[in-house]
Amino acid sequence: MTRTAPETPISRLLTIPEVAERLRVNPKTVRRWITGGKLAAYRVGRQWRITEDQLTQFLRAQCAR
Repeated sequence: MTRTAPETPISRLLTIPEVAERLRVNPKTVRRWITGGKLAAYRVGRQWRITEDQLTQFLRAQCAR
């Protein structure tokens, strides 16, 4: 009997420049949001990665203000 892992959708990991381009802000602004705790992100080596889900949650929180 062969077991397969359950299919779970995996969010694409975005870089800081990709997020900045999508939101039309400076990459330094995105870094500030991450270090300030406003935008959740993962540290991969020396670089930050943001999932599309995290970006969506951040945008919803900003719109709710």
